[in-house]
Amino acid sequence: MNRTCILFFLLHFFSFSQSIENKILYQITHYDTKNLGFGAQSWDIEQDENGIIYIANENQVLIYDGSEWNSVETNNAMANRSLFVKNKDSIYFGADGRFGLLKNENNGYDKFEISLLNNTNKSLSDGAEEYWRIHEVNNEIIFQTFSNFYINQGNVITKIPAPCCFRWSYMVDKELYVNDYEEGVFKLSETSLSKVYDNDELNGNIIGVFNWKDSLVLITDTKGLYLLKDGETTLLEFSRSTEINKAQIFSFLKLDDGRIALGTVTNGLYIVDLDSGQVENINKLKGLQNNTILSIFQDDEHNLWLALDYGIDHIKLNSSLKYYYDYYGLLGTTYAAVKDEDFYYIGTNQGLYLLEEEVSEEEEDFELLLNGQVWNLSTIDDEIWVGHDNGAYLVKDRDLLKIGVTKGAWDFRKFEFEEKEFVLSPNYNGVALYQKEVDTWKEYKLKGFAKSVRYLEVDKQGYIWLALRSEGVFKFKLDLGNKSLIQQAFFPLNDFEGAVLSLSKTSKGIVITSGFYSYTYNSKNNSFSKEELGLDKGYAPKIIERDEETWYVDNESVVLDNGKELVNLEELQNQLVPDVLNIFELDKDKEIIPIYSGFSAYVRNNEVSVKNSRNEVIIRDFESVNNGVSYAKNSEIPFKDNDLKVKYALPLYGKKVLYQSKINNEDWSEWTVSKERTLYNLIEGDYEFSVRAKYDDLTKESSFSFKINPPIYRTSLAYVLYVLLFLSMVLIGITISRYKMKKQKNKLLKLKEEKLLKQQEEYKAQKIEQERKIVELKNSKLEDEIKAKSRELTQVAYVNLNKNKILKKIRDKIIKIQESPSNSRSHEGNYMDLRRLVEYYITDKESRIFKINFDKSHQEFYERLSKEYPSLTSKDLRLCAYLKMNLSSKEIAPLLGISPQSVDVNRHKLRKKLHLDSEDNLTNFLMVF
Repeated sequence: MNRTCILFFLLHFFSFSQSIENKILYQITHYDTKNLGFGAQSWDIEQDENGIIYIANENQVLIYDGSEWNSVETNNAMANRSLFVKNKDSIYFGADGRFGLLKNENNGYDKFEISLLNNTNKSLSDGAEEYWRIHEVNNEIIFQTFSNFYINQGNVITKIPAPCCFRWSYMVDKELYVNDYEEGVFKLSETSLSKVYDNDELNGNIIGVFNWKDSLVLITDTKGLYLLKDGETTLLEFSRSTEINKAQIFSFLKLDDGRIALGTVTNGLYIVDLDSGQVENINKLKGLQNNTILSIFQDDEHNLWLALDYGIDHIKLNSSLKYYYDYYGLLGTTYAAVKDEDFYYIGTNQGLYLLEEEVSEEEEDFELLLNGQVWNLSTIDDEIWVGHDNGAYLVKDRDLLKIGVTKGAWDFRKFEFEEKEFVLSPNYNGVALYQKEVDTWKEYKLKGFAKSVRYLEVDKQGYIWLALRSEGVFKFKLDLGNKSLIQQAFFPLNDFEGAVLSLSKTSKGIVITSGFYSYTYNSKNNSFSKEELGLDKGYAPKIIERDEETWYVDNESVVLDNGKELVNLEELQNQLVPDVLNIFELDKDKEIIPIYSGFSAYVRNNEVSVKNSRNEVIIRDFESVNNGVSYAKNSEIPFKDNDLKVKYALPLYGKKVLYQSKINNEDWSEWTVSKERTLYNLIEGDYEFSVRAKYDDLTKESSFSFKINPPIYRTSLAYVLYVLLFLSMVLIGITISRYKMKKQKNKLLKLKEEKLLKQQEEYKAQKIEQERKIVELKNSKLEDEIKAKSRELTQVAYVNLNKNKILKKIRDKIIKIQESPSNSRSHEGNYMDLRRLVEYYITDKESRIFKINFDKSHQEFYERLSKEYPSLTSKDLRLCAYLKMNLSSKEIAPLLGISPQSVDVNRHKLRKKLHLDSEDNLTNFLMVF
């Protein structure tokens, strides 16, 4: 089980005093070896030139590359006690009863050959011995037990016995020292021991020696540290030395920075700086898995590995980030922090806390001054302003002063206007103005803006800028007399790139960041100049300048531009508090960064640069997916194993590493943290696999070649056989086909002729049937037309007959009128009879017949029009038919029984119903409809 925890390192100086600096912590990663499937207890840790970590763990050697654990079992029953890594291909191990060598078989890290060296001459060693230390001196490997040194000189092993009983051995400036329980400390000179120190009172307690200030320091388990100079010893006094002695020192290591790491039996790890007296303790209460430290190792990244009685711990000692993590919810989520004289103030979601710069251990760490959300802390002219859920406060020592009644003060900015000084504060309901009158501050709520706004800046011209991250940016001018804001401009979000924006004030002026771009305001033309910010600085980050440093803070990342390089504090990625885009300067060396459940501290100059020790990405394994067979580089691989898995790593334990890979000339894959790639269904041919890793600004690359052999049925010999077989089959086929073709040719011709005749007969029959049906349809249509015409003729003849009768009667009446005297009453009566006769026989039957026949002749035209324009009436349809016949309004008027002017009006209405534009011709439209 691999888990990473942020843990407390309480640093104690000289006395039992502590401050916020003493509470910040390193990052510790736990490796629970028991739950990983290995042994609980580990004894020794080493690293090879590629960065791979090796651990002596019970009866096996563990191998770790930062992502995957492997193991090599050296003995079923005896525990491994020691390791020495000469290089990645030669790893020496010492166990109970044996010592030997692990040899890398295929340049990977999964297969090792085990060679037992003490089997060379069994008479030289006692099988019951335990091999606790392994060293290299003058290119010779030396194994140490409690009773002997064994020097491996090629195929010869030389034994050097202990004067009485060895305890531990250790290298000091390339020289090997060992302490004997009764005889004191010795130094190995070729194959003999020369005494360095002997004191009956200390001999049995000495567990180590290291050099300090051109002298040796003796480390004892329970009696302290002694400076050895000119044969005389002096006890080194420093804080907590008594506490360390009680904890019983078991292991030690001189660190790269000159400090001494002491591993104890009962109280974890102590890191001692003999120059300053500073002592740092890390135990189980402060994060270790176990208090018994059996071995200490510092890797090439300057970080610590601890072999524990239970598990392995990795301490990220070499880091610019430290933490105070609130395990018990005493502080909550930090939003702000400032330092004032002898006090630290921490603003969190739970309240305002005070911590004295130095307090005794008996006193409570953090003192609560004010409950509730503290959004921000700002120092303005030596006064500390507190932005609280209830409004604005001033704090001095432990005293709080509430200012005004406005709720929810997000932030504070000093504002100089008309030679007066004010403080502006964005809040839940707009912006408040604070003006000092005599010795008190008075609050004014500014009119003109009433939204909750977190971000406020004041430019050099005295304009006030407010930003709503998801809406846009406002520019205001202050009307001091009316205590109001007068809007000068608004720049909406869609004027910028991205989904949100941030407002910053830098040396360039007002800067808006949105997406991956920055926009610097130009007051001359009231516009922004756009520049590419880049992907490495976050998404719409807030920009904060600190002397020569520039910080970029967004919801996902914190990036520092120190003038030399961009430093992305990737550890903070999942710990940052949303929309708290800020960092707080604690002192010249530290910046406080708000995180969930505590705070993080960026400590300048605390990180030692790591030498570029990784030359290339290592290929851990190259194996078949189907059967797990591993292949070396440049292998020729059978086609049955054409599904292959490549495992690779760039072992770095204090940095985030991303990987890309490709095969042959394909494009590089996307950057990912995955350390393997599977290649499926590779065809035969030559391949080159390339992988590269990226961390910080460095990129490392490796590649190797391999070949996929073709399957047996696609080898050269197989293709020759295929050709011969094919030619034989072709010859046989040609002979058989010629015979069959001759035999079937006539048969096919005969069948073809019969088929053609049959098709012709069927075609003729179909054609006759079709012609018959066409004739029947035409005849039926003609009969219908004849019947219709006959009906029409009958109706017309009947009408004409009636007309003749009417005309004869009218003629007779006219004769009577002519014959009668004009002044007689009979004349007038005859005239009236004539008029009544005409009126009686006036009829529109002919007109109706005409209309009926006309409508029938245009029935299809009517149906299409009605379907397309269902609002047309029967009169509209008839008018359309007359227009289709290209009749004029005068010609249409008598047919419709209306005036020509009415025809024009109806034409105009018809255009609207047909949705025609003024330039469209109605007659042409209907003629082609």
